Amino acid sequence: MTQADLMWLRRQAVGLLLVAIVLLLVFENTRLDVRLSQYFFDAAAGNFPLQHHWLFERVLHHGFKSAAYVVGLAGIFFCIYAIHRGVPWLSRPQAMLAAIGTVLIPLATTALKSMTNRHCPWDVIDFGGYAPYVSLFATTPGEIARGLCFPAGHASAGFVWVVWYLALRSTRPAWAKWALWAGLLGGMVAGVDRLLQGAHFLSHVLWSGWFAWALSLLLCWLLKVPQGRQLA
Repeated sequence: MTQADLMWLRRQAVGLLLVAIVLLLVFENTRLDVRLSQYFFDAAAGNFPLQHHWLFERVLHHGFKSAAYVVGLAGIFFCIYAIHRGVPWLSRPQAMLAAIGTVLIPLATTALKSMTNRHCPWDVIDFGGYAPYVSLFATTPGEIARGLCFPAGHASAGFVWVVWYLALRSTRPAWAKWALWAGLLGGMVAGVDRLLQGAHFLSHVLWSGWFAWALSLLLCWLLKVPQGRQLA
């Protein structure tokens, strides 16, 4: 990894910090999450009408998740092949970055969900649930069942592909851009799907993307994966 690579990673880290500050300022000082989810909640019926809609539940939720598992496993097996057999455009560090990131990002997101104690919209009192809406760093009353909704795990199955962007930047920049867009689009589609169903607030989805990018950059630095001169 060159000095230019390290400088690029530092700029990305600064960008991450700025994004985190914006997210905290916006979502921790307003009730934007609640107000946005109210658009998809039927107060008269007391539910989210799209929660069990076939397109959102079977296709964009379960279907997307199954497809993500299959494609993710295929990518991991290919990385294992590249590590042991060699692939001209995917060096050992690049393959390790892609494989470890594909596994670690969703696992770490799931671990965070069990630690953060934040509830889904359908569990919040504003939407007929049992838990109060509290900010990210506030304490939830102990007698209330723990929330397991932050950050958005379903969205992480899409955002995980941003790690391939970092893995491919130096050798296949065009493919890297496709991986980046696939990760961002996949993560947002999966996240918005759950937003419409009442399973997540918008901040849950955005923080999931932030976390996937942060972990990808950390792995890239630890594995010393070169980034070349591509600045896109």
